[in-house]
Amino acid sequence: MYQAIILGSLLFITLYILKRKREPELTMPPLVSYKFPIIGHTFDFFLNPEKFLKQCREEYGDIFCLYIWGQVRVFVGIEIARKEHFGEVYSRDDVFDVLKAFNKRFPIDVLCPDLLKVSPVAPKTLKDTIFSKLKLYSDRMQKRVYLSTQKHFGDCDESKIFYNLFEIVTKIISDPIANIIIGEEESQHEEVLNSFANFIIDSMIFLTIPPFLDIIYPGLQEYVNRIQIRLGLYNPAVKHRKPLLKHIEKQVCKRLQEKEKYGDSWKRPDDHLQDLMEEHDPNNISCPYLLDRIYLIIFASIHTTAIAITNVILSLASRPEYMQELYEEQLKVHKETNVNGIIPFEALSDMKKLDSFIRETLRLSVNVAGIDHLVKKDYTFSNGLQIPKNCITSIYIDDVYRDEPKSFEPFRHLDINVASKVTKNFLTFGNGKHTCPGRQLAVNNIKFFMHNVILKYNFRTVSSKIEESRGTGFTALPVETSTAGVIFEKRV
Repeated sequence: MYQAIILGSLLFITLYILKRKREPELTMPPLVSYKFPIIGHTFDFFLNPEKFLKQCREEYGDIFCLYIWGQVRVFVGIEIARKEHFGEVYSRDDVFDVLKAFNKRFPIDVLCPDLLKVSPVAPKTLKDTIFSKLKLYSDRMQKRVYLSTQKHFGDCDESKIFYNLFEIVTKIISDPIANIIIGEEESQHEEVLNSFANFIIDSMIFLTIPPFLDIIYPGLQEYVNRIQIRLGLYNPAVKHRKPLLKHIEKQVCKRLQEKEKYGDSWKRPDDHLQDLMEEHDPNNISCPYLLDRIYLIIFASIHTTAIAITNVILSLASRPEYMQELYEEQLKVHKETNVNGIIPFEALSDMKKLDSFIRETLRLSVNVAGIDHLVKKDYTFSNGLQIPKNCITSIYIDDVYRDEPKSFEPFRHLDINVASKVTKNFLTFGNGKHTCPGRQLAVNNIKFFMHNVILKYNFRTVSSKIEESRGTGFTALPVETSTAGVIFEKRV
């Protein structure tokens, strides 16, 4: 027993020393001092990242290094007076790669292996397909949001308490997203909606569980995640693959047959599945590949939108003093523009107060540090500081407002009137070339959802207190404890 402990300890220390010896000799940003070898700053950062990072910046400046999860990570701040480092990270695509950094946490290449097997004839961007058709999809999205909200929340003639808001909202938002991705016909099937929603819920484990194994050796957590996916020990994509693939194959076969039969008179379906099919030779369409492309959209659209909506609900439920003002605005928009319960796409721009409320909620619920980038080669900042290849840089995005940055001011953004607009003070959707292309789709869904629930319900937190996102390390998620329940009541 004691021999095993001694040998294990020696191995642990040896790996640590070997790893440190391989670190390059560069003029790196200052490393914040720490007390415990191997552990470094891990627990300080994990338990209270906001407080800890603020202390680090006050003492070490706008760019510094922390020893977290077994490796040195560079933090680059975006303090308004010193934004040169931040700008370099976003502008140098040849050095800083946000997608590779994300793939280390969420191994999408293993979850969706068919993405690498097929080369589409003429691949189109999401901007060319989904995001350029938001006006076209507006009515469909509203109908599905309203029906799904009714399904999961009900009339609330009697008060209802919901504790698992994120899961409920994920299921609600999966409905309109499935409609515009896989089509109106297949999105009517319950197993399709369940597959969309549950893929997100089951996949969250890769983003929420901290990389504890990296303390033993950097990259070990990623390796274990990939192994368990490949061996089938835990693979949320495979779990929900069969029902989705069945419906995709059904639609592909049906559409190809109908197009051949009716020729120019064939009515083209308006959905992303059809866009994907048209990237390929009709005689060589890979349905598994189409499914993996759809999985990417499912995660990118539903995951972020569901978290955002949950935070907005909690934010408003925590501050009922703003409910009446937002209700009056939504009622005015609804009375002036709705036709058979559906508001026109243009009416979204009239929701100025709701838009500002959403933007302020997103601003304060974002991770205190994130938007990770993997460094593809050694790099020297304009001030002479250097960072090595394969290092991870994280953007420290706290305190970007000069006036009361931690104060919730719901109407401070009225002059912007576009919750999805990216500015130097608002990085929820990223920045630069890799700004989230689906941010307008997400905000539209949030607005449609909130417009509906504000008109139908009154809601407040069970605790009658302000419930905020909980942050652990790089992850900020909606509160899901028993004290964060929300009471819904029918508006009379």
